[in-house]
Amino acid sequence: MAIARRTAQIVLAAALVLPTGCATTGINKGDVSLISIDEEWQLGEQLSTDIAKEMRLLPETQIEAYVTALGQKILAQAAGDTPVASRPWHFHVVDDKEINAFNIPGGHVYIHSGLVTQADSYAELAGVMGHEISHGLARHGVENMTKQYGIMVVASLVLGNNPAVYQEILASVLAGGAIMKFSRNAEEEADRLGVNYLYEAGIDPQGMVSLFGKLLAMEGSRPGALEQFFSSHPLTEDRIRNTQAQIDALPAKSLVGTDAGFQDFKARVAAAATQP
Repeated sequence: MAIARRTAQIVLAAALVLPTGCATTGINKGDVSLISIDEEWQLGEQLSTDIAKEMRLLPETQIEAYVTALGQKILAQAAGDTPVASRPWHFHVVDDKEINAFNIPGGHVYIHSGLVTQADSYAELAGVMGHEISHGLARHGVENMTKQYGIMVVASLVLGNNPAVYQEILASVLAGGAIMKFSRNAEEEADRLGVNYLYEAGIDPQGMVSLFGKLLAMEGSRPGALEQFFSSHPLTEDRIRNTQAQIDALPAKSLVGTDAGFQDFKARVAAAATQP
């Protein structure tokens, strides 16, 4: 009966929302997501538990503390924009030489050790984290799921009544680091929000442009190393130019590009990672 009631509620919500063309998640514009924040966090907890069984997360306390402090600093800037920002978030470093970073529903951000080695500064690491956090704040993952599988399937997934679809989603995350490829609009929104939150946090958003430019240049020379990242995050020169234009339009203020603990953090990641 509970499942039937939940399905009926979702169908009614869809009937009320879909004719208007949108159900805002609080940040993004026009995309439909009828999964509650509570349900998203429940799903994220299950996914993160299963991901931890399949991916080696670097366990060192100081590594986790460093990315958590940086992530929380960025999140604090979104506190007035969406209730998602005040939910529990978790930041992980994955022992994987592939250059990748991803976000899953429910406030989990994963950075591969291979990407950490490519970041030359605190601002570059913050740039990619700001981008991934912004995907989560805008709830792009659950919106992708709703569009891909339909409202009622996703509702049954959250309730634990569709294990086949759950396993398909988990396999997608494990294979490519995301539930599915983000749209151009989602990527542009994550760029825009990330720049704003980095700037408000006092971190130089130029690091986002710097790192993304570096990854785009590497695509031709080392395509295999970036396959996972580009499969879920389409990156173009236009995106980088647009992000640079946004940064150039920001009012001048003192911004931090370096951090005293960054090089120690990189060294700890290199020492703890088992994959060269």
